[in-house]
Amino acid sequence: MARTSKKKRTEQIPLSRRFHVGVYARLSVDGTERKNESIDTQIAMAKQYLKEHPEMELYDCYTDLGRTGTNFKREGFERMMQDVRKKRIDCVVVKDLSRFGRNHIEAGNYIQKIFPFMGVRFIALADGIDTFETDSGTDEMALNLKNLVNEMYARDIAQKVKSSKRSRQEQGSYTGGIPPYGYRAEWIEGKKCLFICPETSGIVRDIYEMYLSGQNMGQIAGKLYEREIHRPGIYKKTGHVYWQEGEVLEQWGTATVKLILTNPVYMGCLVQGTACGKQYKIRNRHDVDSGDYSVKWGTHEPIVSEEVFFRVAAMFEKSAEKYCNRDGFSKKVPPEEDIYAGVLFCGDCGKRMARVANAKEFSSSHTVRYYGYYCPSSRRLDDLHCLAKSIGKGVLDDLVKTALHQEFALSGLRPGRLVKEQERQAEEQKQQIRQEIARCEKQQECGKKRGSELYLKYHEGSLSLEEFQQMKKEQERSLHELAGRIRKLQCRLDVMERETAEKGKFLRNLMKCNEKTKLTKDIIHSLIRRIDVYAGHRVKITFAFRMNELLYADEYGRSGKGGKCE
Repeated sequence: MARTSKKKRTEQIPLSRRFHVGVYARLSVDGTERKNESIDTQIAMAKQYLKEHPEMELYDCYTDLGRTGTNFKREGFERMMQDVRKKRIDCVVVKDLSRFGRNHIEAGNYIQKIFPFMGVRFIALADGIDTFETDSGTDEMALNLKNLVNEMYARDIAQKVKSSKRSRQEQGSYTGGIPPYGYRAEWIEGKKCLFICPETSGIVRDIYEMYLSGQNMGQIAGKLYEREIHRPGIYKKTGHVYWQEGEVLEQWGTATVKLILTNPVYMGCLVQGTACGKQYKIRNRHDVDSGDYSVKWGTHEPIVSEEVFFRVAAMFEKSAEKYCNRDGFSKKVPPEEDIYAGVLFCGDCGKRMARVANAKEFSSSHTVRYYGYYCPSSRRLDDLHCLAKSIGKGVLDDLVKTALHQEFALSGLRPGRLVKEQERQAEEQKQQIRQEIARCEKQQECGKKRGSELYLKYHEGSLSLEEFQQMKKEQERSLHELAGRIRKLQCRLDVMERETAEKGKFLRNLMKCNEKTKLTKDIIHSLIRRIDVYAGHRVKITFAFRMNELLYADEYGRSGKGGKCE
């Protein structure tokens, strides 16, 4: 598409029109971008374009580093669209269409429907696209074609990367990152191969032997800790298999033990490319070979034999069948929602309390499930061990209800008036912010008008280029400061509106709450920020809002006196 001359552009766009520009730059994740596609280069090209067009002023730059162009769920792009919706920018400039996006349907929807509807000008510099000049069907066809080509390019690159990785897998090359515990990786004739690590392979064999001897994964983790063996993550950082003076010794997790016991890599079989990272169930050699993933036998030396690996797999299968076929009380009663999830913590170590359930059958038709909470760190053996503590849900419910009744003194408050007064005070503060925003926006409009007048004087020859650039620079600085002030005020207003909504929800739940109220997750999470549990059924409850704020609002409503809520 041929570029329009500057003279023609001046005729099409009124000189009095000023554009507030958002520059968007993106760098992909596929590693195929050329050097001149860098974020800095894209922004520099856009800024140079703005210097040549005095009718445009930069509002902000929006960037997405390492993000794919095949979808528009990108942080920088979403921030730019938020400013578009708030009328802060009315022109979007990109280096080329591929930087904007490689999904031709979504990109076309933005450029041809959303932006025109919102009165936003779109410019793709390298492609010569300017939507204020794109009127003909030919231009629209060219735009659609470019977007389609960009999407096809992205798909082609993705397919090539996938095919290349699959090809390496079929050749028996290890395509993962960190090699499995017990192995080390080396490049041999263009292939990444696994070799047994003599320092850690013996520990892997010990794990298999302990499980075959009847020890469960928790007991195995305990034995490894007693032997002062670093867990794989610490081993990777320190390079030491066993604990040394000055190092932290952490207990192995049961999930790590299970991963070692179920990974076929330890019997010399490389299984890669599992669909979406799903866990595969392996009980025999047929299960390994029948999956929709890459399977290569004999690519490396095994640490355990196939016979040992499949014996362990059979034990896992038997345990799973026993669990699924159990006929305990817990199967008869569906689990309840955990109303304390996310707010209940151990008062000593600060970890989230874990929930445990037990069921009791009173008759053939009446089974009750009881819940309790405990600190999971109390079961650790290492330095992260915490004092044992637990609390039943019934006891916790009673403590919370008592605390709510005592803390808020519900009988002494007027909840209805409290809600109305809280909303009135919040609206007064929000109105003050809106007035300040309106004042700044009015100053902005005056500044933009002065900027247009400067451009007209320069165009008419009343100002030299040097005078125009100096005055324009000062004007842009003033407008930039105003824009920053507006952003801060708008952010403050958004926060206040969110807090007002949360406080309103808090007060409405407060109105409903008394000693006979059944506690729900909604009530707990709106009234309480945190509950810390200590030994001896002692709890510390941190409420969502300070009571002096609420009491002040109630006294305000009773006396009719004014003032601000701090």
